[in-house]
Amino acid sequence: MYAEIIISRASRNIDKIFHYSIPPEIKNKIQIGHQVVVPFGRRQEIGHVVGFVETSNIKGIRDILRLASDHPLFNEKQAELAKWLADYYCSFLFKALQCVLPPGGKSEIRSAKFEINQKSEIPSIKPTEEQEKAIEAINGGQADKFLLYGVTGSGKTEIYLQTVAHVLEQGKSAIVLVPEIGLTPQLVERFKERFHDQIAVLHSHLALKQRKLEWQRVASSEARIILGTRMAIFAPVKNLGLIVLDEEYEITYKSEQSPRYHTREVAFFLSALHRASVVLGSATPTVETYYQAEKGNYQKLVLSKRIDDRELPPVKIVDMREAKGFILSDKLREELKETLRWGQQAILFINRRGYFTFVMCRECGLTIECPKCSVSLTYHTGVGKVVCNRCGYQAEIPRSCPRCNSLSIKYFGSGTQRIEKEVADLCPDARILRYDRDSLGERGSHEQFFAAFAGGKADVLIGTQLVTKGLDVANVTLVGVVTADTGLNFPDFRSAEHTFQLLTQVAGRAGRHHLPGKVIIQTYNPDHYAIQAAAKHDYESFYQQEIKHRQELNYPPFTKLISLIISGASEPKVIKVAEDLGQFLKKRLAQGVLGPAPAATPKVRGHFRHHILMKGSELLVMSNVIREVMKKIVIPSEVRVAVDVEPMNMH
Repeated sequence: MYAEIIISRASRNIDKIFHYSIPPEIKNKIQIGHQVVVPFGRRQEIGHVVGFVETSNIKGIRDILRLASDHPLFNEKQAELAKWLADYYCSFLFKALQCVLPPGGKSEIRSAKFEINQKSEIPSIKPTEEQEKAIEAINGGQADKFLLYGVTGSGKTEIYLQTVAHVLEQGKSAIVLVPEIGLTPQLVERFKERFHDQIAVLHSHLALKQRKLEWQRVASSEARIILGTRMAIFAPVKNLGLIVLDEEYEITYKSEQSPRYHTREVAFFLSALHRASVVLGSATPTVETYYQAEKGNYQKLVLSKRIDDRELPPVKIVDMREAKGFILSDKLREELKETLRWGQQAILFINRRGYFTFVMCRECGLTIECPKCSVSLTYHTGVGKVVCNRCGYQAEIPRSCPRCNSLSIKYFGSGTQRIEKEVADLCPDARILRYDRDSLGERGSHEQFFAAFAGGKADVLIGTQLVTKGLDVANVTLVGVVTADTGLNFPDFRSAEHTFQLLTQVAGRAGRHHLPGKVIIQTYNPDHYAIQAAAKHDYESFYQQEIKHRQELNYPPFTKLISLIISGASEPKVIKVAEDLGQFLKKRLAQGVLGPAPAATPKVRGHFRHHILMKGSELLVMSNVIREVMKKIVIPSEVRVAVDVEPMNMH
């Protein structure tokens, strides 16, 4: 018998599984998941055991030198998952394996004893009729993929709690995921009320020591409910029965680092391995997900009403083409003052950080850009400088135009800081909380922000996309969308979908409990179908229009995409590699290779970027061609080629 081993380095030359013979002294100890030391060329390398084979055609097989870990670091199903990740997402094997390795690379497996207390896990909470049907369908096990399509405030979390309780009764485990770290505290609170210490929490903001402890609690089966962000999908869970992706439409479920996996696809693979169910929950599911549900590939479960039949908040669209002066329209200013007068709370959403969104010369039209990234700099009052929101570059505000020397330097646009000042001027006594990535500097600050606002310590919450996700505060009766159009201008075929999702989600923060709510959307495109559908809380009408556009342009779900970004500090070298790649790909595929061309953001952190997009009906055919080409083409060490299978970000 021989061990299948992945060497612990990411390199094109060694990106394969190697066979090693097993010496007698470790034959009864070695298992899948063990870390080992092996001879490799003239040196020794660390490797990981991912399988065993009885025979091998390879000549000159060498012995494993020794075990390097006392216990396996991952299990057999995790090894299968890593192999699939590397294959599906065209990544190095070791990069894929790193996803399933424990934090810090070491594991101390502890035994644990626990008892299932069925009575404490299922309380006497009466579900609505729609909730009951959804719970029965998921627990019934007649399907393995579900779309839980429910309006905001319809009680999706209660369904998660009840179905997880059912899974635990069967002696199985569950993974429940949220798209943002900021949503984790709310979910943990709800689950701890129900399941106490059977929960492990995994996300990147935990200290390494805490992540290791939680990982070990899962591996030992001490914790059978895993809550967290996308990294929690790789936890060493045993006997998995259920995976939940809450707000499944969120782009944060897609990794931007190799392997560039989508958590939804990983969940589907794991469900097949464990014979588990997957529940995708959202009021605004992705077009691709809803399409699959309409075709019958997922079972669609509908929650059409809010709890206690509470009405969805009425939405008023304000045409900003007719507004002058303030960033907040007269209507929004009036409603804000009225809301605060009644002692209620308001959320103002804007998709921009900073004070002004760009600085421009009014003489020649030059926009002041980051020298490292091809994006405009934003003025931030906190530092009194212009800042790049991509790489963090800062500079003093220019007194004259760098191109024409004019003194006509002006500020344009509005960010969270500018909104904060305008609200403070309008309502001097208002307690204002600004919630964006600039104000989230310390570990735990998400929890602090949420607790402060939910506890009534602030009257107005001003924020970026973070405020659209999951906030459930009873006293919020007004939501104002300051600029609804930002996302529509992105060079991305999903721009209308993202805009609709953002607007619908942020509108859903109002009137979630006993107080009625209202929403005001400020826009320069009042007739756009995404904005009109969001104002009516009408996903169906948005979907029907969007799916027609997708079909006409042959975009997902009617085709598969693979994106290649070629980047490097030397633009000529980047262009040469991009052109070579394009030529090789077009020789092997008769159609569906677009580019190369400069990327939508052609420069990031000093690196030039070119883009190739592949479109086709057979994902496997395209990925096999990419692997073949990548083995043959010469790529300088200073040029990077990033392969993104089924990309979510087109810029």
